[in-house]
Amino acid sequence: RFTAEFDFRTYDAEGVILYAESLDNTAWILLALRDGKIEIQFKNEFGTKVTSGGKAINDGLWHIISVEELEHSISVKIAKEAVMSINSPGTLFKQSQGFLETKVYIAGLPRKVGNTLVKQINPRLDGCIRAWNLMNQGHSGVKEVIQEKQSKHCLIAVGRGSFYPGTGTATFQINYNNLDSAEDWLINVTLTIRPSTDTGVMFALVSNETVPLALSIVDSNSSDSQKIIVTIGNITVAHLESKKLCTPRKVLVGLLVTKQQLELSVDSHTVRSNSEQLSILHQAMMANVVTYLGGLPDVPLGATLVTAFYNGCMEVKVNNRQLDLDEAISKHNDIRSHSCPLIMQ
Repeated sequence: RFTAEFDFRTYDAEGVILYAESLDNTAWILLALRDGKIEIQFKNEFGTKVTSGGKAINDGLWHIISVEELEHSISVKIAKEAVMSINSPGTLFKQSQGFLETKVYIAGLPRKVGNTLVKQINPRLDGCIRAWNLMNQGHSGVKEVIQEKQSKHCLIAVGRGSFYPGTGTATFQINYNNLDSAEDWLINVTLTIRPSTDTGVMFALVSNETVPLALSIVDSNSSDSQKIIVTIGNITVAHLESKKLCTPRKVLVGLLVTKQQLELSVDSHTVRSNSEQLSILHQAMMANVVTYLGGLPDVPLGATLVTAFYNGCMEVKVNNRQLDLDEAISKHNDIRSHSCPLIMQ
């Protein structure tokens, strides 16, 4: 019968932990998180079921999770204490010549499965799993896959936030139209950053092959400070110098832009600009822009001043909405959506 046990740690509220299916795809079981709580979905020859229970476990602490198929039910335990017992007539997976063979997917779904679930879910999950024991065979099969991929290794200590390793971007389609005015738009961005390197694009709007707005960190001439700059095309329209940013402390960066004025703030310092370059941004906003976090796509040389990818922790709020990287239309695999490495003091 199907069994799985492991230690699990996450700050993510929704995603697939484990999905197992029979070789002929007629039976399957899904173990997932929804609103931070464990959810089970399964299908066998007798029908389908979905249920959830227990406390929210997306608190960044380690939890021992176990799922075990018993004779007439499926038992789910957290820290060895039962939180769910789901009635299940018949066995989940049929044996073939005395053997039970299943295909197991970790932290995601096979492409064809999405629409066949009992209850739809965003499968992307950022968490950490250790002490694997699948089908009472220990970590056999899992360890070999994970050892080969550095990006799949667990961080030793994590906090809330997203981590950009300096190798890619997350992309969003965001509507910046100001509901109070048919013609106007509003860009109100708040970043909480803890950079690891001194140069990189944190937030940018891209229109075709142009970069009508970018918010970047750049190295300063001074040895103990960096600059935060705002560019429209390849022109700097606002900048603020800040004491060395690559430290354990988090820095609050704000950018507020309308067609009349631009305001940049870093911690408690603010600078305003009504540069004529804003007309270039306005034209782009009237067309179509794509929002990039952590860097830029390939754009022509000279389209903007900074093209390096951002490296470090960053949380982003756009027009008062916290962006969840699991909802991005595309995201580089190495970006961690919900876990930021803690600096060990």
